Amino acid sequence: MKKQWELTKEQFFGIGVYQPKTEHNIGTLWRSAYILGASFIFIIDGKYKPQTSDTQKTWSKIPFYRYRDFDHFYDSLPYSTQLVGLELSDNSTAIRTFAHPSRAAYLLGAEDNGLPQKVAERCHHLLQLPGEQSLNVAVSGSIVMYDRIQKRTET
Repeated sequence: MKKQWELTKEQFFGIGVYQPKTEHNIGTLWRSAYILGASFIFIIDGKYKPQTSDTQKTWSKIPFYRYRDFDHFYDSLPYSTQLVGLELSDNSTAIRTFAHPSRAAYLLGAEDNGLPQKVAERCHHLLQLPGEQSLNVAVSGSIVMYDRIQKRTET
């Protein structure tokens, strides 16, 4: 008899920021990530120290990874995990029509620069939130995680 797999056990997501500028916003993003069910959090090419805005002390509850550069991060992605970059771009899919992968790592850029072209090109998907300007990194990440929860629990 074949074992029946529970698909909910085969899905996970992590969320992180490339070259973060403001540590306070990252603390807020980490708190949201923990509350909304992220499996891990990360930063690429940046510094982080625990923030008062992370009232849940997320770094003590789910894995927090620091990567020295994008290649180090990309080479460390969990097997079969798709990289989803958030970017205002003509190549991006609007969030309203986006189907979130079962295993995903969401990558946000710094608020003032977004993701560099060389990073965006290596993402499996580019995702765009509504609006013509960049949102705060903690707000953007929270919207994406909430959208994932809503769409993944509907199916």
